[in-house]
Amino acid sequence: MKKVILVSGILIATAGFAQESGPVVVNAPSNNPNQRICQAVAETGSRLGRARICRTRAEWDQERREARQNVEQSQVRNPGKQY
Repeated sequence: MKKVILVSGILIATAGFAQESGPVVVNAPSNNPNQRICQAVAETGSRLGRARICRTRAEWDQERREARQNVEQSQVRNPGKQY
């Protein structure tokens, strides 16, 4: 019984502390197109392999646009197949 009271007291104190703290901004997003961004990308054919690719924000945005355009074009060329 004492353990239940102790654990519930700790949970209530922790919840109260969590509500008092404000938002913490670690890295504020920026829209600088020349900002260098590195991402870890899984290598095809490897379970453990990862490659680190660094590009500017503008280059990552361009790659996303091209990938989206490719998906849209393939959907237009091959409308939903009925299985």
